[in-house]
Amino acid sequence: MKAAAILPSLALLGLLLLGAPPAGAQAPAPAMTPAEAYQRGCAECHRRESSVLRAIPSRPEAERRAWIERFMARHPCACDEARPLILDYLLERTRR
Repeated sequence: MKAAAILPSLALLGLLLLGAPPAGAQAPAPAMTPAEAYQRGCAECHRRESSVLRAIPSRPEAERRAWIERFMARHPCACDEARPLILDYLLERTRR
């Protein structure tokens, strides 16, 4: 066989081997949606979402975002890594 014919096959094999997860490795967990983030981080304590939404001032989006960020910075959350998604969720749900 000619070297030119073998090189593309070797390159493909290399890509397949490098892209495959190590044996026994688990696939990464799917990312949470903003709604799932709210459920994990907030809903255990705040069962009535409507109460949370009413507490957020009716202002332009940039001001609502700043208000929610300030509030969340000093408020406990059951899922801290989900805070950015929770912020997105609350902004979307309070869009008027």
